[in-house]
Amino acid sequence: MTLDFTLAGNHHSVRGTEKISFRPDRPITEVVFRLTANTRPTVQEGNKIVVTSASADHGAGKYRFTAANADPGTQGGLLHIPFGRTIPAGTTVTATTAFEVTLGQNSFDRFGRAGGFAYFASAQPLLAWQRGFGWHMENLINFPAESATSEAMNVDLAVTAPARDVIIASGDPADPAKTSGTRRWTSHLDAARDVSVAAGPFAISDTTVNGVKLRLGAPDAQTRNQLVPEFHRAIVELTKRFGPFPFPSLSVARLPAEGGGIEYPGSILMLDSSRLVVVHETAHQWFYAMVGDSQALHPWLDEAFAQYAENLVNNDQPQDNALTAPGPVDASTESYGQAVQRYYFITYNKGAAALLAARAAAGPGNWDRAVRCYADANAWRIAVPADFAQAIKDLPAGIAVLRTAGALK
Repeated sequence: MTLDFTLAGNHHSVRGTEKISFRPDRPITEVVFRLTANTRPTVQEGNKIVVTSASADHGAGKYRFTAANADPGTQGGLLHIPFGRTIPAGTTVTATTAFEVTLGQNSFDRFGRAGGFAYFASAQPLLAWQRGFGWHMENLINFPAESATSEAMNVDLAVTAPARDVIIASGDPADPAKTSGTRRWTSHLDAARDVSVAAGPFAISDTTVNGVKLRLGAPDAQTRNQLVPEFHRAIVELTKRFGPFPFPSLSVARLPAEGGGIEYPGSILMLDSSRLVVVHETAHQWFYAMVGDSQALHPWLDEAFAQYAENLVNNDQPQDNALTAPGPVDASTESYGQAVQRYYFITYNKGAAALLAARAAAGPGNWDRAVRCYADANAWRIAVPADFAQAIKDLPAGIAVLRTAGALK
């Protein structure tokens, strides 16, 4: 995949182009992309994506949209590029899109601007194909959470931005030479499901921990200096539990907005400076970035694992009564409707409580080895709950806990 973004001088919008090639493992009659910037709460914050062109090879026809629960003031939630015939499995298909993303003010989301900073992630149309599954055409959700399913891809990223801006993005783009107008930042990732970009007058720190280059930017030196040791700690502690850090670098942008953190492969958008959020978002580099999942259908496979890692590293206990809360851990994001707090409590807290209880029942040593084997076996794939069940098949006490919690069938 090749991505090329151009950030407006006033940070109000981003123009982009995307070119993507893939080989479907079953016959297809169209190419489908998800337009996550058109989710209702995202649009209500002043953000949205407008596709200005879309095409594919093999004689594809004119593109169209379906609503898929997107905000009614947008083109829709799904972009379709139809073919006039069935394309056989194994055929290389190339699609190209052009688009413009509007950035709202001060939103806790993947898109926004705050002060002299701008940030955007999942900004391009997201290819909705999963090997062994097909097209993900689930509705967009009603609250700001992840709901995409993306295969890991080879990515070339370019960002053109005002010369005054420093860019912090997936792949750790190197600082280009100073100019009087704009600067172009480029990076490459061997395997990434998505990318994030942040721009602004960051105070930068470049350090190395466990062989991983950490670039951290913050609005001021004090905030930067507080966060650097927290990320060092998170990388060291999580590597002990889950294996080598999945990427050669980690780029972190602390933004002058508040809310939490949002993870991307090799990058994190931080809207919080707490130790808990640092560990949680860093853990996502293993669970979501490396071991993928359908964030629409099985969101616990990354969020519960990140919360579980946070509990382990910080020696925290899950929230009271989380394990006995009604509702299955393995529930789709869409199934929660507008009940965002229930989604967070069940997916994150009950899910983490179930993993911790299963660890205690199975024995920490055996459990930790099985989780690490699960990560190794499913690296750069999209895992499903049955894959985790296979990894812990010799730990029946742990399986029983997860079945009772509704995480496994």
